[in-house]
Amino acid sequence: MWETQHQQILKGFAHVLYSVVGNIVRAIGRDAMTIEKSQVREKDLVEYLFENGVQDRLESHQAQSLMRVVEDIPLSGISDNSILFIASNNVAYLTHGLHDFPAKFIPQIPRWAMRKYTKEKDIVLDPMCGSGTTLVEARLHGRNSYGIDIEPLAQFLTKAKTTPLDAKRLVSDYDWLLRQISSDDRKNLDLPDFPNRDHWFRKEVLADLAIIKRNILQIDDGNVRRFFLACFSSIIKKTSNADPEFVYALAYSKRMKQLDQSGRKIKAISEFRHTCDKALPEMVKFSRKSHKDVFSRIIGQDAREIELEDSSVDLAITSPPYINAVDYVRAHKLEMYWLDLLKDGTLELQRRFIGTERVSAREYSGLQSYGNDKLDKLLCRIYQIDRRRSYVVFKFFVDMKSNFEEVYRVLKKGKHYTVVSGDGVIRGIPIPTHEIIIDVAKDAGFSLVNCFSYVIRSRHMKIPRQGIGGLIKADWITTFKK
Repeated sequence: MWETQHQQILKGFAHVLYSVVGNIVRAIGRDAMTIEKSQVREKDLVEYLFENGVQDRLESHQAQSLMRVVEDIPLSGISDNSILFIASNNVAYLTHGLHDFPAKFIPQIPRWAMRKYTKEKDIVLDPMCGSGTTLVEARLHGRNSYGIDIEPLAQFLTKAKTTPLDAKRLVSDYDWLLRQISSDDRKNLDLPDFPNRDHWFRKEVLADLAIIKRNILQIDDGNVRRFFLACFSSIIKKTSNADPEFVYALAYSKRMKQLDQSGRKIKAISEFRHTCDKALPEMVKFSRKSHKDVFSRIIGQDAREIELEDSSVDLAITSPPYINAVDYVRAHKLEMYWLDLLKDGTLELQRRFIGTERVSAREYSGLQSYGNDKLDKLLCRIYQIDRRRSYVVFKFFVDMKSNFEEVYRVLKKGKHYTVVSGDGVIRGIPIPTHEIIIDVAKDAGFSLVNCFSYVIRSRHMKIPRQGIGGLIKADWITTFKK
């Protein structure tokens, strides 16, 4: 009954939107941009909201007026606890689309924060930068930027995506590279040696990948070489026996077994060329658009110990990992082996991640208490079902507290920290992550400026792990002030 009533309300809402000036609708709010009807149709909007459970959030707000359809995040007029439906699908432009990376946030968020809270030449920090979304936007908008990430592949990709290249040199080296690969004699190949290599790759694929890598490494210009290695890395999972849809992990799925049984063809060299043909023009456009008089730098590996001076940053933006949802090391293990970024075992690296589930039995032998009533009640409930995951949730917020304290230290007075987080479900128990993050930030000295959410669109990546509770359907954007 509720759903029928609210569907009617939303349909009425969408009807109003699309009734203005023929095929053009207006977004609610003074600063929202107009949206073409071909971009977001009434049926698409309404069905998307209900198929993805957004009605639950509307019910909790008890006001459909909090839903806003926007082309980009407006710089003003966003009500607390409002929900944005960002109509634009353009999230992989320029170098943003160079390489798949799990759970990265959309570029509209750092772009919005930089426009709202900074000016050109200001310094922006992303203490958990992932594959560099914030730093790419900083380069495009003339902001200096620092990035921190513990994962070697994240650091590598951030550098590749934020370094402008000379177009003529890039095209010339690409032509040379294709000729070299085509004429390679395929002798004395240097195959990487890593656990289960022959399980994940066919013999002929190993040879093709080794040929591609060998010739990329002959490119003289280190920045150009890094770009092509990033393109090479982006095809590793696609040409392996792993399912590329499992971006969050590494799995030889039932679907891949069926494809192999039906005679799946893997042509690594063709895949590499196809990837470069797509990525190279985007890199050229990025290089032309980006500001050359600002820097983009990776500093350190730990968001809990930031290697910057006190009061040296104008804005911090980040999206911390979802609790217990992504094992980045396992997800990117094959790529890191091929790029020589992972030499030793993975366990120690996995343990150092914020949000990791790689914890020892000794750590979760007893119930932990954080000191926050809301969180401690949740920890107790989870502990009755799963002691290890209760500790994982506890440790996540302990680590986030350390991060907030460090960001507070390096931010200038009166400056802002924007954090994007998703509420999760652990062992069937909802975790209001963004609400607890607000408490943690306040404990570190911050004041809350604004809190709103946006609907996550087109997240179809599969997670073959238990205890997570399905896909997170909306992310919360919380901004704090020092």
